[in-house]
Amino acid sequence: MTGQIDPTQSAKPIVGQQKEEVNQRQQRETSRSAAEDRVSLGEQEAVGETYGPGLKVASPYDLLRNLVIKTLQEQGLELQFETGETEVNFNTMTQEEAQALIAEDGYFGVEQTSQRIVDFAINAFGGDPDKLQQMKDAIDQGFVEAQEAFGGALPEISQQTYEAIMEKLDAFAGQFEESGE
Repeated sequence: MTGQIDPTQSAKPIVGQQKEEVNQRQQRETSRSAAEDRVSLGEQEAVGETYGPGLKVASPYDLLRNLVIKTLQEQGLELQFETGETEVNFNTMTQEEAQALIAEDGYFGVEQTSQRIVDFAINAFGGDPDKLQQMKDAIDQGFVEAQEAFGGALPEISQQTYEAIMEKLDAFAGQFEESGE
């Protein structure tokens, strides 16, 4: 019967220079693993910690803003734009400024966004009320593609904007029905 081989046990004891080489190798491995166990967040560096009270974690708003900025940059889009009244910069935008943009009377709010889309659709179809269904179909397609891009669902503000667009398009067509054109 044969015994199991234990690689940590040597047939000969380690002596002299061999022992020094083994100690040096162990020290290198220890210092390498300590160097790999560092977390750096901006100016702050924590050794041996991946979480805890000493580490700064971004707010959900900052995480989302950074994700939007990264996505826009990857698409080659500008991070600054004008809303007609002011200039918006995603790099420096605060949470309050973002909320003001999507507020009821904000540039990206339901009213202003739906009006921009309706104006574009009417102009794209030559102002022809007979092409109402084509306008609606094109907008439907855009919203379906946006839903797919966002994993199957859009935020409530997008649903409200869609409904406002359809109401405005119906009102646009209705003004021609009333006048008999």
